[in-house]
Amino acid sequence: MGVMLKVNDLSVNYGHVKALKHANIEVESGKIVSIIGANGAGKSTMLRAISGLVKPATGNVEFMGSALPAKPSKIVAKGVVHVPEGRKTFSGLTIRDNLLVGGYLYKGKQLEENLEKQYKLFPILEERKNQFAGTLSGGEQQMLAVSRGLMSNPKIILLDEPSMGLAPIIVNQIYDLIRQIRDSGITVLLVEQNARKALGICDYAYVLENGIISLQGTGDELLRSDSVRKAYLGG
Repeated sequence: MGVMLKVNDLSVNYGHVKALKHANIEVESGKIVSIIGANGAGKSTMLRAISGLVKPATGNVEFMGSALPAKPSKIVAKGVVHVPEGRKTFSGLTIRDNLLVGGYLYKGKQLEENLEKQYKLFPILEERKNQFAGTLSGGEQQMLAVSRGLMSNPKIILLDEPSMGLAPIIVNQIYDLIRQIRDSGITVLLVEQNARKALGICDYAYVLENGIISLQGTGDELLRSDSVRKAYLGG
């Protein structure tokens, strides 16, 4: 399948704080790749740098063999979509309008087809399409945030902490959806503090500690790692 996304020697500074230090990762096409680490390790910064929301101090990001453009809207048009931490749906808009915002690259028939595809994947969003997003539960808002990202027909979706603040049963539903997304042909780069869940679903994973990639391997390899177990899996 080959490498779809490649992060080369990426460093990001916020003032004097070095949030990411010479990080290198690869994401193979059609796979789920996870980045795990403690709060403040640089996981969200990695996604923000890939999607053009922060400018790196060193390094670059390659997508399908070419350097990604700097502008976020052009990165989306290339097929790279970022679903940020905290859901960030437009609470004063209906579900349908939130989805239409996500599909801004398309018009007419193609936009309607994209909408129907999302309603098939997330039937609850169709049932409630005229409800304001702010009236949804946390789990439903997370589904809406993911669905809005999928409206642009991405080749890869960057998911930042999709399980944060959700009840365990809802987390399981979100992870079932992540598998469905991968099975539909969309590559997934997943950032999570919930290490057990992330390692259980992924094909490959990286551990970020204080902005540095400290460990990498398959999900199974990292689940068996003593250092990962002690640091992230409660011993």
